[in-house]
Amino acid sequence: MVPYSPSYLAGFRAEAYQVGLEDAYDDARDQMDRIILRDIKFDIGGDHQRVMTVDTAIKDVTFKHILLPVWVAAYKYRGKTYRFVLNGRSSRVQGERPWSAWKFAFAVLVGLIIAGVIGYFAAQNQGRY
Repeated sequence: MVPYSPSYLAGFRAEAYQVGLEDAYDDARDQMDRIILRDIKFDIGGDHQRVMTVDTAIKDVTFKHILLPVWVAAYKYRGKTYRFVLNGRSSRVQGERPWSAWKFAFAVLVGLIIAGVIGYFAAQNQGRY
């Protein structure tokens, strides 16, 4: 990572933080505490554990502004807007998409036909043994 420079965003739209620093830190601490407790229980092993206290020491807490390669986009299909997000690092896409009721119905029908054919041949072969 390199220090932030405003020139990195020249000509691009960027989204500012939506969560304050203190709120983000509290949320991160909650997540870390849950993971630490889970790891302690995993290390102990067994079906049931009774952890009385957990004492973690945190020091030299700092924060850094980072730029994440995330693209947010939307498109319209048949008058409805669908939004999606693309993570430029992992290539994962999440969002909304249109669903087709007739395609679902067709898939279910094909599945039932295949199950029926398999059942028919299984019944025919059962009589031979």
